[in-house]
Amino acid sequence: MRVILGTPIRSRPKPWLFFRVPAVMVNAFDIIRSGVGGHVVKNALQYDGEVWMDSGGYQFLRHGKVPSIEDLAVVYDRYWDVRYFLNLDYPPNPTDSEYDLELKLKASLRNYEYLVRRFNNVLPVIHYHWRTNIIMKYLTKYLDYNPPCIAIGGLVPYVLISRGVPKNSRKSALEFLLRVRQEVDVCIHVLGLGSPVINPILKLMGIDSTDTSTWRVKAAYGKVVMPGGGERHVSGREIRFGGKEATNEDLTRLYRFLRETGFPLIDRFFEDVRTSFEYRALINAWVVLNCYEVPSTGVFRKLYNEFELMLSLPNEAAR
Repeated sequence: MRVILGTPIRSRPKPWLFFRVPAVMVNAFDIIRSGVGGHVVKNALQYDGEVWMDSGGYQFLRHGKVPSIEDLAVVYDRYWDVRYFLNLDYPPNPTDSEYDLELKLKASLRNYEYLVRRFNNVLPVIHYHWRTNIIMKYLTKYLDYNPPCIAIGGLVPYVLISRGVPKNSRKSALEFLLRVRQEVDVCIHVLGLGSPVINPILKLMGIDSTDTSTWRVKAAYGKVVMPGGGERHVSGREIRFGGKEATNEDLTRLYRFLRETGFPLIDRFFEDVRTSFEYRALINAWVVLNCYEVPSTGVFRKLYNEFELMLSLPNEAAR
C-alpha cells in the first residue's frame, strides 16, 4: 500500500529531495493562490514522481468560496503532468438528513459527469456516511463510468476523531471500507487516513493507497509522529492540545526506528528534533511512509485484530 504525501505547492521541506516518496497530492485551491505558472506542476514541486491533484473544495469552503465546476476544469486543463485529478464533491455531515445527503451526492455526481467528459484521468470521490445503503447506490453509479480508481473520503471524523458521530463509528466506517474493497474491482484510494495506527489496517484490507498532510501540521505544533501510533511534543513549547511530552524512552524508540529503517538524516536527530520544524516534518513524513507496525495496545490494535479475524473467515461465515 502506498502513502501519498499531501503538500502545499511551494512548501518546505520537500521530503522527496531527501528520500523516496511514491506520490504527492496537491490541491487546486493552493495552486490558484500560489500563482503557479506554466503547465508542469512538478517544476514547482521539484519532484519527478507521481502527482495527484485534489479539487481543494474543503479549502475553498473555509475561505467562503464555492468554485464552479467549469472554473475547476480550467485549472485541471492547465496541467498535463498530473496523474489523477479528483472530483469536486460536497462531503456529507454525520448529522445530515437523508434528503440533504441525497442533495450533496447528486451534486457531486453531476460534477463528476461534467469532468469525466473532459478528462480521462479524473477520479470519483465518494464520502462515507452511516446511511451506507445510499452511499453504495451512488458508488454503483460512479462505477458505471469505469473509473481507474475510486477515492473514498469522509472517514476521518468517524475513524480518527469520533466525536459527534454514532456509537462504534470507527468499526462501522472501516467495515464499510472493507465491504467496498470486497465488492469493487478497481483500485481504492482512502483520503486523509495515512497514519501509523491506520496504515496496518488499510494494508490488511488490501487498500491500494491513502494520503496525509499531518506530517507537516504536527511538526509545526512541535510534535513528532511515533512508530506504532501516537505523537509526542518535543519542541519544549507549552502543550496547548493533544499529545504528550516526549520522554527519553520515547525519543530512543523513535531514533531506533529511524535507524533501523534507514532514515538518511539520522545523524541530525538529537541536535535538530527539538529545534527544527523542517527536520521534524522530515521525520514525520518518513514515519508515515514506512511504518506498518501493528499498534501494541489500544483501540486500533483491537480493530486490527477484529479485521484480521474477519478476513481469515470463509466468505459466508464473515457475512
